[in-house]
Amino acid sequence: MKTNYNVLKIVAIALLFTCNSWGQATLAQWNFNGADAASIPGGGSSPLVSVGAGTAALIGGSTGTFSAGNASVGTTETEPTATNFGWQTAGYAPAGTDNKIRGVQYNVSSVGQAGIVLKFEQRLSNSASNTYVVFYTADRTAATPVWVEAQTFTFTPAATGTGDTWYNGRTVDVSSITSLDNNPNVAFKIVSAFDPIAGDYVAARSSNVYSAGTGGTVRYDMVTITSNVTLGVSQFEANKNEFKIYPNPANKEIVTFNQTQDIEVFDTLGKLVLKAKNTNTIDTKSFHSGVYFIRTGSGLTRKLVVR
Repeated sequence: MKTNYNVLKIVAIALLFTCNSWGQATLAQWNFNGADAASIPGGGSSPLVSVGAGTAALIGGSTGTFSAGNASVGTTETEPTATNFGWQTAGYAPAGTDNKIRGVQYNVSSVGQAGIVLKFEQRLSNSASNTYVVFYTADRTAATPVWVEAQTFTFTPAATGTGDTWYNGRTVDVSSITSLDNNPNVAFKIVSAFDPIAGDYVAARSSNVYSAGTGGTVRYDMVTITSNVTLGVSQFEANKNEFKIYPNPANKEIVTFNQTQDIEVFDTLGKLVLKAKNTNTIDTKSFHSGVYFIRTGSGLTRKLVVR
């Protein structure tokens, strides 16, 4: 039987553009490598991406240079020692000030992608803070971006062995946050934070003192943002027009919509708790913690979790 290769080609192309690809894709990666510390592309204030597309920046008053990259057991870095560097940040806040303000920010587009995950390797000096919080936003271009706490990394300092240490495989899985899917304005920030128990900065090694005014140094390597799903064209077009809400879950705060809509909000018992016309935000500070359903004037319904 004669095979019609043109028909097979058309079918293959159709499948490519209508189905999901479940292979993980790297949207952006920063390895901070170069011939020497003075020639890393982009420099210490905004190092350039090494794979994919994205931008990096210092935030809150932190400063950046480059130093030896990660060569510890468990790193995903494969560059030879001579050209292996990491992004070393300093200029962290004095004790009792700027909680969750100073650090680094990574910007990326997830257009055509879904299921976003951030991974990074982080080295803390002995006198650096022991606690860091990762935030995400679905619209970094907004006049006042809505930053949502995604994950806190902290530990109880020991007398030895915890400072001047690389922490590999730090992972922030936000693949369930649909507002980050198929979105050109995704951003993450990693910021120094007060120890959750002490209520102030705590040095990464207990025999050291948090360096007031400098906060030690924090180094990054192999910062990688990936997606779990590549959207087909049909899904890409559908998701562009999909009604999205963020942050979700919300911490009794302003919730933003990607479209202006007439909306009604119901609790799980079907009770109407809020009604608004021609709006793209709602304030959930008066909501009880729980699950709510937002119904739009165009007939769409979305679940909202309020913590």
